[in-house]
Amino acid sequence: MEEPASADPPRIFWKSRRRSASANGRSLQQELNKEAADEQLNNQAHEEAMKIDDANAVSTDDDVHPDPKANLSEKRKALFEPLEPINGKRSSAEMLLPPPDFEPASYPKGWLVGKKRKLVNVDVVESMRRIAIQEMNRKDREINGLNEQLEEDSRVLELLQKQLADERKKRTEIEKENSMLHEQVSMLMNMLDENEAFDEEGEAPPPDTL
Repeated sequence: MEEPASADPPRIFWKSRRRSASANGRSLQQELNKEAADEQLNNQAHEEAMKIDDANAVSTDDDVHPDPKANLSEKRKALFEPLEPINGKRSSAEMLLPPPDFEPASYPKGWLVGKKRKLVNVDVVESMRRIAIQEMNRKDREINGLNEQLEEDSRVLELLQKQLADERKKRTEIEKENSMLHEQVSMLMNMLDENEAFDEEGEAPPPDTL
């Protein structure tokens, strides 16, 4: 029998395997890098979408609550100014009047209405102030008249009190005179009674003569 021919050992290509392993490692690294890049792109897209949503929400809030003075001109803003200044000083009616070279055609209608409304308010306040001053003056005149009448009444009362004191004094003097006259009359009556008694005793006849 012939000996079987020894089979050649399989060739192992170490270099080719190393190359394939390195190629597989590079492909994995590329895939990882690609996934990281895709994730970063997705995050950026998500952030941009969030920013767009926030901007839309802010614009929606602005649309829901618009600022009334945002798109107004200076002439329109005059309508929202208060009638009285903030510092407390009252502005005169002349300051609120339109300028001498006032042309209604060059101003919006609302501004004219607002200025007229301000002027009407000033006129009403001024008329109320004049009425209040007239009422205060009338009350002052009434108070002055009452004070004068009170002073006159006090003078009359003092005069009456003086007259009453004089009358009381006179009455006291008259009462004293009356009492003195009563005493004198009583003395005279006693003297007359005594004289009559003496006369009767003198006219009576003695008993021996009979």
